Amino acid sequence: MLIARAVRALLAATVVFALVLLAGCGTKSATSGSSTANSTPPVELSISAASSLQALIEKTAPAYEKANNVKLVLNFGASGVLQKQIEGGSPTDVFLSAASTQIDALVKGNLISVESTVAFAGNDLVIMVPKGNPKGIHGAADLAKATRLTTGDPAVAPHGVKAQEWLTGLGLWDSLKPKFVFAQNAAQTDDYVARGEVDAGIGYASDAKARTDLEVAYTVPSNQIKPIKYFAAPIKASTHAAEAAAYVKYLNSAEFQQALVDAGFKQLSK
Repeated sequence: MLIARAVRALLAATVVFALVLLAGCGTKSATSGSSTANSTPPVELSISAASSLQALIEKTAPAYEKANNVKLVLNFGASGVLQKQIEGGSPTDVFLSAASTQIDALVKGNLISVESTVAFAGNDLVIMVPKGNPKGIHGAADLAKATRLTTGDPAVAPHGVKAQEWLTGLGLWDSLKPKFVFAQNAAQTDDYVARGEVDAGIGYASDAKARTDLEVAYTVPSNQIKPIKYFAAPIKASTHAAEAAAYVKYLNSAEFQQALVDAGFKQLSK
């Protein structure tokens, strides 16, 4: 009888101990799940940037996202097209333009402020040719040899504006204009040249450096055009004002500035 009671007591103690263990495991699991559920999801930050910046922005995005708990939603195109999108109400947090013209228009429309706008990069204008340079184009005078040329549409693409400025200054624009097949953005200009659809194109040095399927035949002297500058600004209507301002500030950080130099852009004089 005493033995039976002892066995029953031992069994009861075992059951109680097992229940305590199970309760402890359950508490630990709930705590772990709660910790995961409470982690802050990344903020989605919409960036509209000139197409000539695409490779640079995409390369630097992963490290920035990880360090700042944001997800960059990237939209690339000609600066003029992006300007119109923003004016039309396209949800955008930060605008990166390849010229001041679009920035000025958005300031005038009260969509961004002068105070929050920064210049963060420069570039060179170059003549690009298909591999092997079949037409033997090595400078402005040689463009007359071409049957077809390309650059950006000056109505929307800043590199086209710069090409027109340069050739007008040399007195060549009117004679060469009929040869131009205008592209909608810098990437399309590069594609026309690389595929040999034109004999030469006028675009940015950084774009040419990013490609292995075309060549730079000539770099336009900096004293023949006004400086090429890129600008960035947060959009006033952004619902992520702090994150937008932080990204704009990041563009002049040592980390990003080194990346842009590596990508063939120019640092601006301080």
